[in-house]
Amino acid sequence: MNRALPTIDDDTVAARPRVCRQIRLTMLVALLVSMSVAVSACTPDPEPSTYVARVGDALLTQADINSLLQDRSAMLDSADAVSQIVEQWVTNELLYQEAVDRGLRGDPEVQRLLADNERSVLIDALVTRFLDDELGDGPDEAAIQTYYEQHRDKLALREPFVRIRHLVYGNADSARAGLAALEASLLTPVIPSGGRLASPVRDDVFYPQGQLFAATPGLSQVVDRLDVGDVNPVFAVDSTFHVVQLLDRLDTGSVPTLDMIKDEIRGRVAIETRKQLYARQVQRLRTRALAREELVVN
Repeated sequence: MNRALPTIDDDTVAARPRVCRQIRLTMLVALLVSMSVAVSACTPDPEPSTYVARVGDALLTQADINSLLQDRSAMLDSADAVSQIVEQWVTNELLYQEAVDRGLRGDPEVQRLLADNERSVLIDALVTRFLDDELGDGPDEAAIQTYYEQHRDKLALREPFVRIRHLVYGNADSARAGLAALEASLLTPVIPSGGRLASPVRDDVFYPQGQLFAATPGLSQVVDRLDVGDVNPVFAVDSTFHVVQLLDRLDTGSVPTLDMIKDEIRGRVAIETRKQLYARQVQRLRTRALAREELVVN
């Protein structure tokens, strides 16, 4: 969609240096706050074996890395993730220590932004702790079942979901042997030398068909032509050979069972509950402040 470009007047142009300075200061404050947390978590230790990286007296330990890895994508190679964490930590620590050495903590504008950031951190901490205390272990089974029943008409699948058994081989002979094993209806198919189960596909889980074969769309077309229980002929993709058995299918428009989408429903219920709890807590604080004549809105 084309949008008209905004006009820029003289006042806007004159304000740009102030805006740029504000942005730089905001970025600096974020860096100071984030690195302050990291430094406080690291205890100087003279033994190199107890840390992965050191900048001055600040240490990055394996425990720190393990904690940060929990927030990284499971699809990212673990060695690459560790390397990225170490490099990012070293870079940030170098910048943080340089900012401190230059006395930027004492800059009035930095102090103001630090105070603003402290308010935000405290508010987020209060809301998070309150909601966690109220929710406990999350929505119970009854709430999940109720949501499912009330929203069945909105839960229809927008694309086909399938359960499959997918074998990948490095040569055609092994692929044909795998095909024969599947056609023999073995519960645990034989995987001849050179073959492997396609990861992370599990044959007891439904997956969106498009997601499964995003990298090899030709396979999706092959599966479209299969009936439940059928096995496709060996399908070559570049230097690999694929064999797929269709175990079950849910067509577009079908309503999935609760077991299929329970985790997603649990997440939706948790979000709705958090919103309701947040609104009630804010209203309670407002009512209390009004009763104490501590809140005035003109």
